Amino acid sequence: MISLPRSLKLFLLGLATATLTAGFSTALVPQVSQAQTGLTIFGGIDPAYRLNYFIDSNKPRSFDARYYLQVGKNKVSRDVISLQIEYPQSFMDSDGEINPGAIEIRQGDWRGGAIIPVKAITVGQTADGRADGRIEIIPENPIPKGTNFVIVLSQVRNPSHYGYHYFNLRMTYQGDVVDRYVGTWPLELGAGD
Repeated sequence: MISLPRSLKLFLLGLATATLTAGFSTALVPQVSQAQTGLTIFGGIDPAYRLNYFIDSNKPRSFDARYYLQVGKNKVSRDVISLQIEYPQSFMDSDGEINPGAIEIRQGDWRGGAIIPVKAITVGQTADGRADGRIEIIPENPIPKGTNFVIVLSQVRNPSHYGYHYFNLRMTYQGDVVDRYVGTWPLELGAGD
């Protein structure tokens, strides 16, 4: 039988302990998902219209997911009086659900800072009373031109399985009568463990 030298045994024991410690510590710390640009060979979103985002609790069927949908100051060319978010039928078909009572706008980037007061939040509905994939948010005062802000959707129920869901942003600027397409958040949902 081959006997390992004492120093090698201690080294292997230390390596095993470090590996287990690192594994347990990453499992206990909440993970943040963020936009992954990846490699798109055909199609995809034009980079000029791709919007950034972060997601907390990004697990399938999670009832407490939080989406931080970022809008950069370069997209706010004039004062904004209304925001419209359109999300796909596939999100709802996979049991995804957005709580309109837990939506806010925050000034700044990443997760945002000061809250921008909201006058009204309207969720579009079909004739039979189900959500139709549209949310309109009207701030109390117009969001000034050149402002970074984040739309925070809290208490979101994630879809029951992994997938990409494209959330589109349209904004109505001061003086306009029709909203304009601003960009898309390509949300990778259900990607957590």
